[in-house]
Amino acid sequence: MKTQDIKRKIIETTKILMQSNTHITIKNIADACFMNIAAVNYHFGSKENLLLTVMDEVVETLKTDIISLINTHKGDVPIESFIESIITYIYNYAIENIGILNYLFLTKELQSESSNALVKTFFTENKFTQMVYENLKSVLKTDNQKELAARYMILFSSFSIPLFIQLSEVNQKSNTPIDTFKDPEFRKFYIKQLVKMVETE
Repeated sequence: MKTQDIKRKIIETTKILMQSNTHITIKNIADACFMNIAAVNYHFGSKENLLLTVMDEVVETLKTDIISLINTHKGDVPIESFIESIITYIYNYAIENIGILNYLFLTKELQSESSNALVKTFFTENKFTQMVYENLKSVLKTDNQKELAARYMILFSSFSIPLFIQLSEVNQKSNTPIDTFKDPEFRKFYIKQLVKMVETE
């Protein structure tokens, strides 16, 4: 197998492990790849380098998917559909990738580097955030920058509430709120309320 193929296998395997685990070891990764620890370290230098590579790809995928959603739903699409599509994607991602979000936001292993990547992508002025703002400005029909910023924050808060509640319950080894967030009826009502918060005057 070529070096690039081996590295890709390690990255994809690590992503899968991280989806539902808030802590993984280099041994977990090596075992899942059917390799020894030395082989994983050979290709990435360290667990930290591997996880940072994965985090960079995760952030880039989030950005690309959201841009695609915006491009698909802009134009004559009703504001509710436009906002709901973005919130639904973010919410579903949060529910299905709790371990990855833990590494992005909370883990001490990578906190500064990984959270900085997320903050730079979603919460600083750059081409991506400017594009989202312009589309929000268009669908919400407002030029008020503080109002747009507030609604933008609500839009991306879809990550935070499921994350913090679920992580709290993971640490306490209780599954009730996680099950609640995964419940289709609850999900529908939760997303509808977020949509109203973003779109309402």
